[in-house]
Amino acid sequence: MTHDPACEKEEMPSKSPPAGVEIRQIEKSPELGDMQKIRPMDAVVALYSDGERELTEAIIASLSRAIFSGVDGAPARLAQRAMARVSYRALQWTTSRRERETGTYHNPILERTGHAYARALLDSSSRATECLVEGGDPMNGPYMMIVPEILAVSTTWDRIFLNSVQGRDVQLRFIWETQATYETAKSRLAKGDAVRLKAVAAGTGLSMIVAYDRLVRDGFDPARITARITDRDQASADKANRILAKLASTRECSRDAKSEGGISAGTEDLFEGDLERDATGRGDYDVVTAVGILEYLQGFTCDTTERCLHLPPSEEAVTAQQLVARLVKMTAASGALIVNTCRPHASTRILELFGKRFDYRNRENLAALMATGSFRPARLVGSGNIYDLEVYEKIPATA
Repeated sequence: MTHDPACEKEEMPSKSPPAGVEIRQIEKSPELGDMQKIRPMDAVVALYSDGERELTEAIIASLSRAIFSGVDGAPARLAQRAMARVSYRALQWTTSRRERETGTYHNPILERTGHAYARALLDSSSRATECLVEGGDPMNGPYMMIVPEILAVSTTWDRIFLNSVQGRDVQLRFIWETQATYETAKSRLAKGDAVRLKAVAAGTGLSMIVAYDRLVRDGFDPARITARITDRDQASADKANRILAKLASTRECSRDAKSEGGISAGTEDLFEGDLERDATGRGDYDVVTAVGILEYLQGFTCDTTERCLHLPPSEEAVTAQQLVARLVKMTAASGALIVNTCRPHASTRILELFGKRFDYRNRENLAALMATGSFRPARLVGSGNIYDLEVYEKIPATA
């Protein structure tokens, strides 16, 4: 594999790096504490806008520090879980549907808050996507609460919406996904191997971006790291590319889908066409993340929204087992697959009041589903009230 001079930085003093690690200087990111304090939704807007380069660097740097340096990893506790049940009943009594093409809901409590997350719950972009928790800006808000400086200046409504039981579990799932991606990639790079990473149905791919940024800042050669972020929504890919264009670790190392090395983002329909291949002719990856997608696909479930609400079952074009079959083709021999469970909880019931639909799985359901695609459990990364995050490994064909 060739070295890419476009990604090279001035060398730092060596401190006995691991085998295969090339130490290189990455320009220092500004400290968020030295800049104007911002609230979580303002931080999301800054990340995905064309400008705000210094602020974006500061947010990603602080997010990375929190993830890799001991952020509080505890799920919501008893009092918060009890409040979720009370909130569910209150919203159940006060929520009604407005019959419009956009699938708008009415709730006087949420409307009075004026919060962006509340507006996202009440107004889906279309009936076709109403059942999904769309990857829009408000739904990325919980990730910003991981940053201590942003959490410190968040308002009561920020905490209610973004640091709730469900919001807290979303944060933990994001932390675990980022840590697992980083650690699995690092173990290969430290042995002197190249590594190929892919995040599927990833929205804006923020977890992959943070993991890649950390690997480069740790001194690993970007020419030995190929990272690909895909989502079927063009707007999500555009947002990912805006971030990549602003970070010191990525703006000179971003690539298109056909290139070897570096990081790129683009659109992809997981269930149509052949796998994309890059300059090496490969279409498989050593580490694949498929987080936040299985809960929308039928099959191998412990419960579903339709069963819970006594609704007629819906017929979906694709199933969870079909996704696993695609992931098998996408994952290299002995590669790692990072996925999550989704268990029923009062907090997800709140989302169901606004048209969201879920296929719930516990760890046993997930293991049975993954076994259909020759994946076996490797390790449990973390467990919350709603989500578990697990790493599976692909069983070699000769096993």
